[in-house]
Amino acid sequence: MKKKYAYLLVLLLVSSIVVAGCGSNKKDGDKKSNSLTLYYSHAADWSDPIVKEFQEKTGITVNLVGAGTGELIARIRAEKDNPLGDVLWGGFVDGYAVIDDLLESYKSTEIDSLIPEAKSANNTWYGFNLEPMVIIYNPKLVKDEEAPKSWEDLTNPKWKGKIAHADPIKSGSSFTAVVNMILSKLNRDEGMDLIKRFVDNLDGKLISSSSGTFKGVSDGEYSVGVTYEQGALKYMESGADLNIVYPSDGNTLLTSGIGIVKGAKNMENAQKFVDFLLSKDVQTNIGDIFRRTVRTDLSEPAGMVPLKSLVPIEYDMEWAIANKEMITKKWKEFIVGQ
Repeated sequence: MKKKYAYLLVLLLVSSIVVAGCGSNKKDGDKKSNSLTLYYSHAADWSDPIVKEFQEKTGITVNLVGAGTGELIARIRAEKDNPLGDVLWGGFVDGYAVIDDLLESYKSTEIDSLIPEAKSANNTWYGFNLEPMVIIYNPKLVKDEEAPKSWEDLTNPKWKGKIAHADPIKSGSSFTAVVNMILSKLNRDEGMDLIKRFVDNLDGKLISSSSGTFKGVSDGEYSVGVTYEQGALKYMESGADLNIVYPSDGNTLLTSGIGIVKGAKNMENAQKFVDFLLSKDVQTNIGDIFRRTVRTDLSEPAGMVPLKSLVPIEYDMEWAIANKEMITKKWKEFIVGQ
């Protein structure tokens, strides 16, 4: 594969990136830090090469701490009086908005080139890429004409026990999908009823992480699944048995996020990393790894379904944040009540 980040991954494997637990390169007496600690929940196969490129261009060492977005957010909360991480990268921006008070306000050098959905009101987080939620299915198990075409279709009894879906308590993308389903209805009560019927159709089966959804469907353990676009497209390119459906009842088109931890010890380096991820160079190349840019001066990746052809749903972030506890509580009740 001749794409830029695939090539950088080869370099990464032979030269080895600095991982979590390594110390700073800062020498005694130095006034300026030469490292940063990155909390990230992205797949290493495409994100590590980007980190590798940042290190090569800046000379800044990146100490990596990888985990699920929910776990990393919990870690930032626990460390608020003594931050150990500098940057959070991964998960959807609705999760960032929940910890807005624990993120540093920073006006990126790239801010004027970003779409509105990629900017928070007080510059505490930014969107890295647009990430539609999709339905996937295994074409060996499901005929194209019989595949679910909407969120509502996933409540059809014929899919009972055959749906791959990660636990939204643990998975940020899964929680975003749940909110997406709720907002696809005319009112919130109808939306919660949809979630109840969807949970009933899961038949007690939940996957611990979003990555397990692709594997579960492509391996034939499940017939259909709910996940994010980029991961599904990546699996399809590798030859996996997957097809994608963009739900006819709407998509919130939320962005994945990046933010600086409040009081970060390596603040200047953290700011450089944010600017780097939002730069035109990086945003141009993420199209090669099936990610949609958040910049206004770049076009959509070739070969991907145009955003204008998807059915948009306005994401009511204030409602989602205010009702996150209620949604997770109801989810638990639906699971227990099956």
